[in-house]
Amino acid sequence: MTEELTPPSDAQVEAKQKAFWERARKGVLKHLQEKDGKLSLAELHDYSMNKFFVQHQGFSRMMESFVHEQLVDYDYAKSVATLTEKGRKFLAE
Repeated sequence: MTEELTPPSDAQVEAKQKAFWERARKGVLKHLQEKDGKLSLAELHDYSMNKFFVQHQGFSRMMESFVHEQLVDYDYAKSVATLTEKGRKFLAE
């Protein structure tokens, strides 16, 4: 018995990628929260890469989204990310 496999549509692939991206974002923020809300960029990068396979460019995009959405404050001089109150509320949703 041979079943014919239908490849997923572009919309299905895009929806799956978006769901993964949001799961990774929440996962990275949750890790930050579990570490008292403050971590170095290197530690966050390692976590995102090892846990969610988010590589350098994707991690940069993720961090930019966190800062843009005010979920994280980033100290450029110290290279440290701090979870904001808005970030904590985002995780509680």
